[in-house]
Amino acid sequence: MKSAFRQPVRLEGERVVVRPFEPDDAAALIDVVRAGEDILPPTFPREPNPDTLAPWPDGQVHLPQREGTGVHFAVTDRATGGFAGTIGLFRVDWSQLTCEVGYGMRPSWRGRGYATEALTLVSRWALRTCGLHRIELRAPTADRGSLRVAEKSGFRREGVARGAERGIDGEQRDQAVYALLRPDLDDAPPGHPPRLVGLGVGPGDPELVTAKAVRILGEADVVLVPVMSLDEEGRAESVVRAYTGKAERVVFALNDRGGVTGRRAAAWDGAADRVLRAFADGARTVAFATIGDPNVYSTFTYLAQTVRERRPDTVVETVPGITAMQDLAARSGTVLAEGAESVGLVPLTGGVAAFRAALDACDTVVAYKFGSVADEVIGALKDAGRLDDAVYGARLGLPGEDVRPARDLDGPVPYLSTLIVPGRRTTRGGKIA
Repeated sequence: MKSAFRQPVRLEGERVVVRPFEPDDAAALIDVVRAGEDILPPTFPREPNPDTLAPWPDGQVHLPQREGTGVHFAVTDRATGGFAGTIGLFRVDWSQLTCEVGYGMRPSWRGRGYATEALTLVSRWALRTCGLHRIELRAPTADRGSLRVAEKSGFRREGVARGAERGIDGEQRDQAVYALLRPDLDDAPPGHPPRLVGLGVGPGDPELVTAKAVRILGEADVVLVPVMSLDEEGRAESVVRAYTGKAERVVFALNDRGGVTGRRAAAWDGAADRVLRAFADGARTVAFATIGDPNVYSTFTYLAQTVRERRPDTVVETVPGITAMQDLAARSGTVLAEGAESVGLVPLTGGVAAFRAALDACDTVVAYKFGSVADEVIGALKDAGRLDDAVYGARLGLPGEDVRPARDLDGPVPYLSTLIVPGRRTTRGGKIA
């Protein structure tokens, strides 16, 4: 297997050719250096001098491959032969069967799928032909394009290496760590059913996403996020972007009122259409990210029901997420329940009647989505004599976070607001049955 690594190789895809550097590449390489494009291996001469450059593509670049320690390839356009970029393997450890991969595309060739195709070709060659077991890829956490390339090529996100890269300004930056293992290339067994996973990503703070949700974000072939319009980032998307660059927006009528409106039904059908297209294109797992928990007042419920009706063999799973009431309780130091206390959760999109009833029937009462009836909510709390204990929260874990006593509310509040009215407690352990 190691001998295969040392042999000359030419990998051809649908649009790209990955091949060894050749003497005729010198002119293109000089153009890259003169343009200041940082896409070349560290060993490449940095002076755009033909006399200095000539020995590199003709011989020096191939030394790591002959020694079995690394390999540098040119990435070219299959149709025209145009020089698109570079890709290579380095830190090859044959005792552990591991290596790292790095790549760079010229600006004029980016965003066209060339990097993804080149990375797919090289990683499959290294794992299947050369016998390596693991390829690691690192990219700046802010570089969404590189993260998307890694994920589209099948690499799975494993975590973040904090301060692992020193920028040209001298500042240490975080890197996302991805890896592809030989077992990851195994095809799904015949008849493997498609999977739709609802991921709870919490109220807004990316640090409150579970490890399982992060893993599935990396494994999923397609990640969908609900938004009110295609040109506006949603809250779930802002969380997902901290972990993956492959978030794709689907429009939901999130602010419609009056039951199943035409816009709502059309949105559910449109999102289901996108999921089913992904399955038809070969996707094995589609993830749908939703704020909070996918089983608590979530748009995922309607998407899952629609997909199941139209493709009954779909496996539907959910990954629980931290809810707004849990996050607000933590940020405000409020105990949600103790002993034998009951907890009532009430959405106020339909008015405050149910909220008033819950104040009479439950020990702790939590209200969601009460922005449009905030004045009535405050009035109900006053009538019940429970205003002084209630706590309000909005934009939890986000810039502009607002957590304060409910009695301090004055004026309109955001639609996605949360209220906790804790049970009345007088003595330690007084609620233990």
